[in-house]
Amino acid sequence: MRDQIMRKSIFAACVGVVAGVAACTGGSSSDSVTVAGDVAIAYVKRPVSALGNPTDAVVTGQGGDLYLRDKSSPSGSETNLTGSYTNGQGDVNHPTVSFDGTKIVFAMRGPTDAKWSIWEYDTVGKAMRRIACDAAFAGDDTEPAYLPDGRIVFVSNRQETTKRQMQAQGIAQGLQPTSYTYVDEYDREQTTVLHVMNSDGSNCRQISFDQSHDRNPTVLSTGEILYSRWDHVGERNQFTVFKVNPDGTNLFVVYGAHSPGNSYMQPREMPDGRLIATLMPLSGTREGGSLEIIDHKNYSDIDQPGGNAPANQLGQQAGQYSVSELLFPGAAAAQRDAMRDRGVSPLGRYRNPYPLWDGTNRVLVVFTPSQPQAGMDPMGNPTTVEGTPQYGIYMLDLNSKTLRPVVPPQSGFYYASPVPLQARPKPAVIGQFTPDATIPAGLGLFDVHTVYDTDDKQRMGDAVLAAGESIPRVAGQPDIAGLMTPGTPQYASRVARFFRITRAVPTPSGMNRNALGETEFEMQQIVGYGLVEPDGSIRTHVPADTAINITVLDGNGRQFIEHTHWIQAREGERRFCKGCHSSRLTTTDPSPAATASMAETRAIADPANYSTLGGNLSYTDYWTPFFNTQNGTSVSPQAPISITYSGLSASPVKGPASCANTWSAKDCAIVINFPDHIQPILAAKCSSCHSGINAAAGLDLSAAMSGEFARTLGYQSLMVGNPLLDVNGRPIITLNEDGELMIAREVPPVTPGSARGSRLIERMFEQPLRADASGTTRRAFCRAGGAPCFNAGVYQNHAAILNASEKRIITEWIDIGGTYFNDAYSAGTLRSAAAQLSESVFACKVQPILQASCASCHQAFGGNGTSGGPANPNFVSNRFVLTGNAPADFGVTATMVTDIAAPDASLLLLRPSRSITDTPPHPGATPVLPSASADYSSIRGWIAGTLTCQ
Repeated sequence: MRDQIMRKSIFAACVGVVAGVAACTGGSSSDSVTVAGDVAIAYVKRPVSALGNPTDAVVTGQGGDLYLRDKSSPSGSETNLTGSYTNGQGDVNHPTVSFDGTKIVFAMRGPTDAKWSIWEYDTVGKAMRRIACDAAFAGDDTEPAYLPDGRIVFVSNRQETTKRQMQAQGIAQGLQPTSYTYVDEYDREQTTVLHVMNSDGSNCRQISFDQSHDRNPTVLSTGEILYSRWDHVGERNQFTVFKVNPDGTNLFVVYGAHSPGNSYMQPREMPDGRLIATLMPLSGTREGGSLEIIDHKNYSDIDQPGGNAPANQLGQQAGQYSVSELLFPGAAAAQRDAMRDRGVSPLGRYRNPYPLWDGTNRVLVVFTPSQPQAGMDPMGNPTTVEGTPQYGIYMLDLNSKTLRPVVPPQSGFYYASPVPLQARPKPAVIGQFTPDATIPAGLGLFDVHTVYDTDDKQRMGDAVLAAGESIPRVAGQPDIAGLMTPGTPQYASRVARFFRITRAVPTPSGMNRNALGETEFEMQQIVGYGLVEPDGSIRTHVPADTAINITVLDGNGRQFIEHTHWIQAREGERRFCKGCHSSRLTTTDPSPAATASMAETRAIADPANYSTLGGNLSYTDYWTPFFNTQNGTSVSPQAPISITYSGLSASPVKGPASCANTWSAKDCAIVINFPDHIQPILAAKCSSCHSGINAAAGLDLSAAMSGEFARTLGYQSLMVGNPLLDVNGRPIITLNEDGELMIAREVPPVTPGSARGSRLIERMFEQPLRADASGTTRRAFCRAGGAPCFNAGVYQNHAAILNASEKRIITEWIDIGGTYFNDAYSAGTLRSAAAQLSESVFACKVQPILQASCASCHQAFGGNGTSGGPANPNFVSNRFVLTGNAPADFGVTATMVTDIAAPDASLLLLRPSRSITDTPPHPGATPVLPSASADYSSIRGWIAGTLTCQ
């Protein structure tokens, strides 16, 4: 329970700083302030119901319009440009001005429009036109910006390229002629990705490929598109700043992947080359946060400089600083930090910065003073919460360190996205890339110089190694010369041996949450394997126009660390990177004069075959015989490695029959479903000891079904840790940081995304790896001569119980996320129970209940994936996310309806009708939705199809 004295102190600070903001701004009601150098501006006014979160890419209100103000002052004259089309019942968002300052491109949805479309207003000709990708309006098109060649970049959930690929890959079999439109990694909303089109709407195509939203595109002076990407792979859950060429090539992380804070939104380039962006949490602040100035050219993260990075405006050696440090130099650091986080922000919040390019060092920005009000915490205790923001438009002068009002806030509405109608230098035009004719159709090429080139956090270095493993070094740097020389100890003991390429499997709307399982990961499929050469280099073909991951593996095929964001290559594109998490300040290819890597050398010698992915982990020592021939030596080659599926009764390989002999990254995939491929191994090899009430180590790996989840006990036992018991044998109940009651649990035997971090893999190989690296509670590693050991102290060596094929597939299943299923459809039928649920009844009857009873806990919580802590055993708290966006809330709620025929058995009702001491448990001393309550009955009626809006 939060400290009452601390709440009073925070509230007192809020009151004091609100008064300071009013003094600084001159008061929101003043009409006498005129900013020197006034410019005409455009902006939107929208109803507060349209306020969303970073996770909400498409939110529609009623009463939004585009406005033009003749000068940036409260005394300016305001004109509604879109009212004749919206009639007070439509909505408008995200205006951007052309480089000559005469046109405005924006998104609008009229009262009878089924989707959002891109529109343009000509301020000279006073004309407005719709720019449509297609006559059918196949998707919501929004957040547009001008490209310097006259085209338009925007975000859309139409996803045509991805849908065509799903058809070709058989991911959506039985759904002809079109595939499904996939949803984000919270299973909430159709995913928006970047698209470009000509100024007349022609040549409309998708250029980015992600599992979750790409948002807020703008154009850098270089001609590259800068945008915010929702990175949500496993425990990583944040928005990071990315860039990409207008043709979709050279997609690259720019800033914020490993910085404090969570979501960098609305990034824009400043005239001096730095960036300005809003830093905020994933939800809970109405897309308001701290205004940050970022030195992305010298830093890839706040503490990751490249070369001789200069000190910033505050004299600090860091990649970013908050504008509040300029405006409120006397404020406590905690007050400034509050702007970046949830809760009450005493200094208010910012959003939608737009720098002026007139030499004045000013920025148009949207701002709200702090809005504290009385409320309740998740446990029903009185507290202070942040009320509805009062967003107005302000002019921030970075020279004079002042914030002056331009458009005062209006009750019931908020102002957003101000843009000045003034010219700015046109960015460079990046020409269309020419595909490399040597790369086969449908593929791109990945070139990694050396995986041993890592950063100071050692993400592919000592931080991920286990006992007995090492990367040899000379003068602190990896000893590449030793690693690449046959006959040396370095060559013989090198740790990086293989790499794995996986592709994201788009998640259909409404897919049963049970089908995904107890994990933060979404579905993935393996598209192939290749070799890491002794010098750490990699060259491989990969599927083009696909969200993919690349991970480095040890000699047993176990990944060192999961890649934490999706990457892509266009067809015929060669992608280069220096190493694994090395400095991300450049993607420059090595000089042509530089020595070719071992992977490049082999690719030149065998261009037809070397870069082709394979379906198995296969190694033959190529370099020792070559070395002997070149040097007249007789060094013995290393032993070959071959790990196949030959020892399995059911192969996970999907695709044409040719996959068995000729692997194709476009057509072949390894699809691992727990009940089809993992559970039979456990039942045959493990359940004789691990089953029933007296299961060895308390681990039931049998194929019996868990009644509450419709998943096998084997899966549940591996993914959910056993309760920790007190001295009386009773579960230990604790309070988490949000004041919720939780059952304390051991870390489960499987850590999704990390076979090397899973106790199960340590026992399978009888090898200590990384399972104890997090320092959290696990069952002790039982080994010969060690203690404690279970089964009455009898040591059981597990190393020989499973064959190499069985160990391989279990390792793969863990590394790609530990999901229950990795395909969305079975024989053309979606793994869902919720196809007939009514969205309209949800909006009128069910969503209000969920918002009142559940939303305070079920919010989007971010993370950078570096905690190393245990997976949350109560996955619903993390994955059932409610933010108030009705279509998105419907989408995620549908995934919790796991049994239409028996509504009470669905997770949506089963969990909240329980308490912490029930099975299954739900945080809280009493049920949130008691089974006898009216709200429970309403939700039950919605699932059963008997509830109406009357």
